[in-house]
Amino acid sequence: MRNAAETTRERILRHGLALMSREGLAGVTLGVLAERVGMSKSGVFAHFRSKEDVQIGLLGHMTEFAAPHIVEPALREPEGLPRLEALVRNWLGWAERAGLPGGCPVAAGMFELDDVEGPVRDKIVAMEVYWRGLLGQLVREAVELGHLRADLDGDQFVWDLCGIYLSHHASSRFLRDPAADSRAHRAFRALLDHARPIGGERASGESEDSMRDAHGNAPQS
Repeated sequence: MRNAAETTRERILRHGLALMSREGLAGVTLGVLAERVGMSKSGVFAHFRSKEDVQIGLLGHMTEFAAPHIVEPALREPEGLPRLEALVRNWLGWAERAGLPGGCPVAAGMFELDDVEGPVRDKIVAMEVYWRGLLGQLVREAVELGHLRADLDGDQFVWDLCGIYLSHHASSRFLRDPAADSRAHRAFRALLDHARPIGGERASGESEDSMRDAHGNAPQS
């Protein structure tokens, strides 16, 4: 049975994640968070000792919050390209579909803290390194199963894929481009086409539906 302190902490994290999604890391302070949660600043301080502490806690909570929307459904797909495609499909635009009022806090944080040293930046770096490692693992599995070229530069593939994600984030959140989703999925399709074995067919288990975005829309040619 969860105690009252755990319930209060969860409530702080829930409100804090929404705040971080919309206002960015800089917008998350003990005072603002206390106002959003409806408690005193000292009450928040009992759970988080500093602004950096609450920001790092929220980033960790974001990982747990995002997993059922991005990673867990993808891992239920067949290994190789179907799993990689599902992960990317779930990843692009995940924050809005998960009910957050803004964009992906990590994508925004990489721009916000690119020149700011400290433990919060270190946390985002660790999260990004882990994520790119997961993408790289799925790419290697797709290569081993023959879904992607044997001579594929996996590190470059992941680099290009992360570029697509960040471009989608900027186009969707900053430019508010209504074509951001379709362009991102078209770019991913082009990246996959370049990575397939020469003359190769679609992998077993890879269907037309696997190329659709998270809203069920097929990429435009």
